[in-house]
Amino acid sequence: MQFLWDENNSSHIRGHGVSPERAEAVFWAGCHAIAPTQVRHRWLIEAEVEGQCFRLIFDRSQEDRIYPITCFRI
Repeated sequence: MQFLWDENNSSHIRGHGVSPERAEAVFWAGCHAIAPTQVRHRWLIEAEVEGQCFRLIFDRSQEDRIYPITCFRI
């Protein structure tokens, strides 16, 4: 699985106080419970990492590639 980072998604996620590395950890912590959203190719994960709960929304329109849209504490 490859995570796709660019200036847009990395700065947006950092604006929520979450590093790209933390967002990837959220993905792996919750990858067993991925839920679809109402937007095509977008998925949602809620997971606990280091005692904090996070929500990650990502696009998976390309096989084996994850484009994180947003990640924040819940």
